[in-house]
Amino acid sequence: MNILWPYGLSGAPILVYLLLIPCLVALSVVVYRLTLHPLARIPGPFLAACTGLYEAYYECIKDGGGRYWVEIQEMHRRYGPIVRINPWEVHIADPDWNAVYKYSARASKPRWFYFRFFGKFPSTNVAESHALHQLRRGPLQVYFASSNIQRYMPTIVAQVDKLCARLRAADGCVVSLSDAFRCLATDVATGFAFGAPFGHLDEPTFDREFNVSVRTVVKTGTWSRHTFGLLLPMLHSLPESVAKKMNPAFGRVKWMKDTMTSCVQRSMNKPEPAPGSPYDMVQTLVASSLPPEEKTFPRLFSETRSVIMAGTETTATTLVCITAHLLSDPFKLHKLRAELGAAEAAKQEQGGGPLEYADLRELPFVTGVINEGLRLANPTPSRLPRVCEDQDLRYKNYVIPAGTTISTTTQDTHNDGRVFAHPQSFLPERWADPEERRRLNRYLQPWGRGARLCLGMELATIDAYLAVSRLFGPGAGFDMSLYDTQDEDWVPYHEWFAGFPKGRGLRVRISRSKEVGHGKEGI
Repeated sequence: MNILWPYGLSGAPILVYLLLIPCLVALSVVVYRLTLHPLARIPGPFLAACTGLYEAYYECIKDGGGRYWVEIQEMHRRYGPIVRINPWEVHIADPDWNAVYKYSARASKPRWFYFRFFGKFPSTNVAESHALHQLRRGPLQVYFASSNIQRYMPTIVAQVDKLCARLRAADGCVVSLSDAFRCLATDVATGFAFGAPFGHLDEPTFDREFNVSVRTVVKTGTWSRHTFGLLLPMLHSLPESVAKKMNPAFGRVKWMKDTMTSCVQRSMNKPEPAPGSPYDMVQTLVASSLPPEEKTFPRLFSETRSVIMAGTETTATTLVCITAHLLSDPFKLHKLRAELGAAEAAKQEQGGGPLEYADLRELPFVTGVINEGLRLANPTPSRLPRVCEDQDLRYKNYVIPAGTTISTTTQDTHNDGRVFAHPQSFLPERWADPEERRRLNRYLQPWGRGARLCLGMELATIDAYLAVSRLFGPGAGFDMSLYDTQDEDWVPYHEWFAGFPKGRGLRVRISRSKEVGHGKEGI
């Protein structure tokens, strides 16, 4: 007879055993992670080393979610430049360390971080292995070559001019520039990908519904990352009627998906462009040496989707940051306008037209404004994890074993006072000295790092230069003033891969003169 339980192995004890076994297993895993795991020597919070639920809490629940990037910064303040942020990942905050991003590291992307977030869209962006990424990146590099972007320049100018025309016509109105800049960036990206913009700038409300729905989708992607990748596929599989009942803004997502589908199918069915017309992005990929399995509809749709998504948030967030800082500092705004006015007058004296991108790059204060916007905007506050499968890496006295997920965050470098004096201040003047600018450019990393550097950085930079020059140049024909806007309305707060503010976005009142009157609201 069992003296501890004389009634046999039935009833309540079975439940006890069923509960006790998983508890013992969990306890064994925790003990292993804290004592015998290869990362056990790396400093960091106790709970972060024990379980991924620590990260999930900050990403999904704390203050509305998307806040682990702030907690990681706090970890570095407490523990130093290298910390263990979850049981299998090390994060390094050192502007001079980039070993995992070098081509020689041949690092891959961890599936749990990227694939679960973006879903089953096989684009270059989510290619896990180094070899697959290089295979897919090759034809895209051809399409994103400077010569091809230069051919597209008139379309970029046309979209910027369209935005300025709409703002000029909104005299006395309050406008959400957060929405307007996303429309500009989306039309530039879709026009570059397919040869014709999708017309977001024509939407009366600057397509606010679509912008709201994007925020919902990427927030769901974060939840999906921490629920084994289940939520995002469920969202995509919902019938349109159900999705609209959950959130009416999803109707615009459906419209965007249908429009992209139509464009991709059209280009696949007509792989040769019309005489005198350049190849669009899909036609370029179809005509490339990629194997047939890389030219299927899901692949080509995913590639265009990725390019458009990547090209939207970075540019829009940077322009929001620049505009907010300039409108908050009349001296810097006056200095920018004076430089643009002088340059335009000098060009007109020589018989030239409006300032072009090549002209703008030569203007030191304009370049300083763009660089400070790229540095402070924090458009991608997400860390960039990589896995080096076949070699150990070293950081100071720490050996990081092969197979470890290693990440850094761009904003740690951009906010490092040892690199950028007064890092929280918007100081275009810091870029004025050519020698100092060369030094700082080494640490300006808004486009990522290493072998997977963003392909669209030149396109986005041109967009930003042209937008700033037209919005604040002598030919703008309108002035802008901040309207009921606090920093929390536009400063990135949530990290759902891209940065999203806590508040309503950057709102301004438009006026044809420097006198700001009372007018309509809500555009």
